[in-house]
Amino acid sequence: MKKIILTIFLTATIMTALFCGAAGFAIGNYCVQFVLERSNFGEPPKAYALIMPPSLRQFKKPTAYSKTREILSEDGLHLIADCFYSDYETDKWVIVLHGYGCTRQNSWQIAEDYLRLGYNVLTPDLRASGMSEGHYITMGVKEARDVICWTKALAENYGDAKIVLHGVSMGAVTAMMAAKADDLPQNLTAVIADSGFTSAYDLLSIMLEESFNIPAYPVMPMVDYRCAKLAGFSLREAVPIEAVKYAKVPILFIQGDKDTLVPPYMADLLYRACNAPQKDVYIAKGAIHGVANQTNHDEYYARIESFLLPYME
Repeated sequence: MKKIILTIFLTATIMTALFCGAAGFAIGNYCVQFVLERSNFGEPPKAYALIMPPSLRQFKKPTAYSKTREILSEDGLHLIADCFYSDYETDKWVIVLHGYGCTRQNSWQIAEDYLRLGYNVLTPDLRASGMSEGHYITMGVKEARDVICWTKALAENYGDAKIVLHGVSMGAVTAMMAAKADDLPQNLTAVIADSGFTSAYDLLSIMLEESFNIPAYPVMPMVDYRCAKLAGFSLREAVPIEAVKYAKVPILFIQGDKDTLVPPYMADLLYRACNAPQKDVYIAKGAIHGVANQTNHDEYYARIESFLLPYME
């Protein structure tokens, strides 16, 4: 009898483990494909497409003279950007980095403002976004290396260029991750990190629990496992709060105090962890996620100009 009971118990345990493993595998695959995989070339992941249909993705392109530029990423992807030129000769440049699911068109409004401030502006499609190649978004991990390639390309073509990285949301994470690289050209002078999060793993865990009432464990470990297998990176690599400890250029952190996507306290955590040569934080009153440049326009750019002044003269 004892052997029968033990056999039944072991069988039930094994079957339960297999079922949980299979369910976790399926959930992990679904989450990675839903959140990180582009649905078609030029189209964002399904998660973004649901909240931002094509009819809402209409943006006005700056009227400044522009060219389309292309580079190869370190892993052989063709990356596309618009390059806008100021009406006046200048050595001031900014690379504007869009957020998750967006394209370079989402950067055009910020580009227009920088053009008014006398900057030349580069607005790339990050990998797996817009017209740039790539199958999976990597939450700033591989995008950071792509941005370093763009920075080097500008430095090679414009030797006296003083370059700023201005990122919003995932673009801010990309900029922060790039700022620690040992091979950054000396032309990079500063980073503006708007609405950046501390860790992709932590942010997605918070979203699962608070928005969907799904426990982060054991879902997130399986999602991360499948992320590594399918997309070639770990969500645990997208950790800007670690990157800013080794930042080689000044960083201005910007965060809206009404942000419901990225908790506002993350800006304080990033600021405290940052060991950049100079740092500052601007909390935009009343601003939700990623729109402080619109709701707090004048103060937003006044703070940026003041922060950048010592490095752009």
